[in-house]
Formats: sequence, structure tokens, C-alpha cells
Amino acid sequence: VETVQPGTPVRSPANNDAQESHTIGVADEHIGAVVGRAGRNITEIIQQASGTRIKISDRGDFIPGTSDRKVTITGTSEAIQAAEAMIMQRVTASQER
Repeated sequence: VETVQPGTPVRSPANNDAQESHTIGVADEHIGAVVGRAGRNITEIIQQASGTRIKISDRGDFIPGTSDRKVTITGTSEAIQAAEAMIMQRVTASQER
């Protein structure tokens, strides 16, 4: 008989073992494509679909030596990879315009 604590989901934000953070750089001119109108892309599409939390650095807060904004993704490693792929997809689409 396996004992599982009641109310403890296997993957939960409270389970810090599974959570990690990863920061990527996104060119300042492409941040709008990632965030979307009123934050729609970042919240509805990327965070909800991937199950991550995403924080974007303030305007003017760049990765040293670049004009890339810091995009910090927090979640499980699989969720982070999924979110990163979605973000890069938006950046690529924005570059092609």
C-alpha cells in the first residue's frame, strides 16, 4: 500500500524540487511579440499552455553587453523547454515581419 499525502499534487508550485528557473535573452524590439496585446500571449498562451511563470525585465534592464531583455521562466525543466520554444517561435515570427 502506497501512502500519498492527501491534497498533494505530484507537480505543484509548492514542490520546489521540481521547480527551476532559466533566463533567456530576447531582443528588446521583439518583446512586444512575446508579450502580446495587453499581455495576452505571455499569460494566456505561453504561461497557461506550458505551466510556467514568466517574468520579463523592465524596459532598459538588459542582459549585460546586449540590448536583450531578460526573460526568466520558472517551472519544471520540461515546462521551461516548452515555454522557451513558444517564446522563440514568436520572436522568429516577429523577425519575419
